[in-house]
Amino acid sequence: MRKFQPFSRIIYILGIFLLVGCVKPKTENWQWSTLSVSGEPVARHEAGLVAHDSKIYLLGGRRINETSVFDPATNSWASKSKTPLELHHFQPVSYGNAIYMVGAMTGKWPNEKPLDKVIIYYPEEDRYEFGHTIPKDRRRGGAGAVVYNDKIYVVGGITNGHMDGSKAWLDAYDPKTGEWEVLEDAPNARDHFQAIGVKDKLYAFGGRNSSRRTGEDMSRTIEHGNIYDFKTKKWQAVTSDLAIPTQRAGSFTFAHNEFVITGGGEQAGMDLAQNEVEAFNTLTETWEKWPSFNRGRHGTGFAVVGDYVYTASGCGKPGGEPELKSVERLPLPKKAAFMSARGVIKKTVYTNFNTVTLSFKGPETSENAADNPFLNYRLLAEFKHKETNKVIRGFYAADGNAAETSAEAGATWNVRFTPDKVGDWSYTATLQKGENIALNNDASVGETISITNAKGTFIVVPTDKDEADFRGKGRLVADEGYFKFEGTDKYWMKVGTNSPENLLGYGDFDGTFRISAEASEGEATASDELHKYANHEKDWKLGDPTWQNGKGKSIIGAMNYLSSKGMNTVYFLTMNILGDGKDVWPYVNEKDFTRFDVSKLEQWQILFDHMQSKGLLLHVVVQETENETMLDGGDTGPMRKLYFNELIARFGHNLGLVWNLGEENGPASWSPVGQNDAQRKAMAKYLKENDPYNHPVLLHTHSEDPLRAEILKDIVGYEFVDGLSLQQAERTETAEVIEHWKKEAKEKNHEWLITMDEIGKWHTGAVMDEENPGHDSLRHYVLWGSLMSGAAGVEWYFGAKHPQNDLTSEDWRKRDQLWELSNHARVFFENYIPYWDMSPNHHLVNQEEGYCFSKTNEVYAVYLPNKGEAKIDLSAAEGNFSIQWYDPLKGGELQESGLKTVKGGSVQNLGTSPNNAEQDWVVLIKKVNN
Repeated sequence: MRKFQPFSRIIYILGIFLLVGCVKPKTENWQWSTLSVSGEPVARHEAGLVAHDSKIYLLGGRRINETSVFDPATNSWASKSKTPLELHHFQPVSYGNAIYMVGAMTGKWPNEKPLDKVIIYYPEEDRYEFGHTIPKDRRRGGAGAVVYNDKIYVVGGITNGHMDGSKAWLDAYDPKTGEWEVLEDAPNARDHFQAIGVKDKLYAFGGRNSSRRTGEDMSRTIEHGNIYDFKTKKWQAVTSDLAIPTQRAGSFTFAHNEFVITGGGEQAGMDLAQNEVEAFNTLTETWEKWPSFNRGRHGTGFAVVGDYVYTASGCGKPGGEPELKSVERLPLPKKAAFMSARGVIKKTVYTNFNTVTLSFKGPETSENAADNPFLNYRLLAEFKHKETNKVIRGFYAADGNAAETSAEAGATWNVRFTPDKVGDWSYTATLQKGENIALNNDASVGETISITNAKGTFIVVPTDKDEADFRGKGRLVADEGYFKFEGTDKYWMKVGTNSPENLLGYGDFDGTFRISAEASEGEATASDELHKYANHEKDWKLGDPTWQNGKGKSIIGAMNYLSSKGMNTVYFLTMNILGDGKDVWPYVNEKDFTRFDVSKLEQWQILFDHMQSKGLLLHVVVQETENETMLDGGDTGPMRKLYFNELIARFGHNLGLVWNLGEENGPASWSPVGQNDAQRKAMAKYLKENDPYNHPVLLHTHSEDPLRAEILKDIVGYEFVDGLSLQQAERTETAEVIEHWKKEAKEKNHEWLITMDEIGKWHTGAVMDEENPGHDSLRHYVLWGSLMSGAAGVEWYFGAKHPQNDLTSEDWRKRDQLWELSNHARVFFENYIPYWDMSPNHHLVNQEEGYCFSKTNEVYAVYLPNKGEAKIDLSAAEGNFSIQWYDPLKGGELQESGLKTVKGGSVQNLGTSPNNAEQDWVVLIKKVNN
């Protein structure tokens, strides 16, 4: 907890102050008074309290309540009209002749709904009115609201009652026109708080990330505040000075002179609501303690009338009772002003797993400068924490805003770093110059070039993101054959899209064009135009990123759609020169491999940032079989090293990322000149040794043996390859192939993570729903066959000779049912079984082409492809086992049928499926602990 700065200490620290009048009443006389009043309000909580025309209005709260009006001149209460509906969790603001309520909820705990309209109360008429409609994708409750320059700014809030959905949103609402403007997100998401404006800035302190879904209703309080500058339209960097001394939610806030004052609230584990009141000096950015309430309370507000601040009603304990009726007031100190200090050192605060982007001003140069900035400069930054340190490579960033400006020149150099430890960090950055220095890892080599901001410190606090976002969970690594979040016991199962492979051949990215649309036999044929993904523009939501006045909406919307279907991975090439699509590369042009297109790559990162926030793994495929010898003849020489360095520097900070050594790596009949074993090993080794984050490195295979086996036999067990991105021609053989290579790797003491990423045959793959409703063979042999044979995930390849194929696909909705079927499998594996601790034992089930995935004597998952009699061999088990059924077509909860339990020690009949339905089923058999 931060220490308070007493008044004398502030003066001492600053050394300079200007005092006008009395600062505050003497401490011994300065306290809250509980008033004796005439009448009483309707007791309530999660309500709004606001001053309007020298009276105080208590509005809303749980249930439909009358409006209670307090007159400070007579210390009396009066009753007015009821709200038109149950209205709670909002911060009312007085504007013009009315009181506005924006960012509110209605309904019962914990599944309250955000209001779809602004609610307006006209005190003179004692009348409520439904105002403008709030955009569907920006509705939330528990948000802060501030009036500035005739607009109401709404910040934070939560979209899904108390269950989840805390937001960092900021919007500007024009009460005259109804116009709704989406602004930059705050550094922190928060709900159950109030915001306030002082001069030209908005202040948000307190609140929490409510998460009833995880049982964390009140515990995830937010330590640091956020400050938004209305003039610059930017959020101030979060520093340690913005840490609120007493964390709280359900708190309330007002402004007085240069102070932002926050009081009340609730926290998990407390018997009573909080009574502490604390003031933040906006000039000195220091905190001081103000008198505490006589009665702690939350879920109400402050109201300033005359020389006093008032609070009333609210709840006296965490939760919903008792609801209070008392009124307290505090005399306000006279005006005080302080000159802000110079040279005060502040530590910037970041949340864990969020990207730290450091910008440095260095030499002015350009993408095409004679002295190549990508080859002849090297920016390295060392980040230190008491438990670890990492050296991160930086990159040339042109003007620092190239995604928006398309700049080719400038003096900005950036480093992106994702911390994985909470606490104090320091960094030291060095820019060095020398011929081809970018290819040299020796930090002692080169001429040091002066840059700004070369050293610094910052603090990392726990993440405030939810688990749908990679920033809520951490970095994915390969662990004993599966994906796992580093440093945790949480595993992750991959399902998603493998097509189009040229995802980044998108018309809204700078410098993107197609060299040729010609295709050879065995390839998909690209269209004449770049990708547009036009049918997904409707999936873009207010607040989602764009660039250059609205570009990118359709590809961002497409990622929203995939995430909404439960998908969590997207496969794409970063270079397909000489390949199938011939429309994706990171370079300024396709002939010079030493110059990178800064604005294009920054726009890629906007997409990647959004994908990470949606929990979508970046499956980065660095080359195709047709171009695997294009750089350095296949060696890991200067051009390949430069390429890998740039990918790592710009994108390696992403938490969910896999490096794929290349599509169909190795020689083939259609591409006879390919990399050899030594070359692919050198690639893998270079990526592993130069990626500071240890992202998984996989090898994409050919589709059939003996070609595939000939390539894999020498690389299986190689320490720098984490596994296979498997291609398989015959879908009926999928399980067998996965089991074979898992076994081969285990015997070499280096277990492979194998993902089933491209199912054949090449011309068909996974066709659209309308061509193959139900996707029966894919569901059976590939989806369930793979996962029940130890695969770490499945991606769907769209084939080469059908509509919406691997190069021409524009609309992922064409395979909507396929995504649903895939999500059902993912949910089963993630929610019902410890799959990372299980192994395939298909021989235990009697149905031909059935699958069994088990941990002996503990849990058995059985996939039954048909309705026929089903038996399982439990000879190696003992005790009783429960039987439940899972529907792979519809998903949902586990179901029961006639037979509820079986015994170990022999072959057991599993009974009939629920409703005796004629379809495939999954049976979950678990040990019953008596």
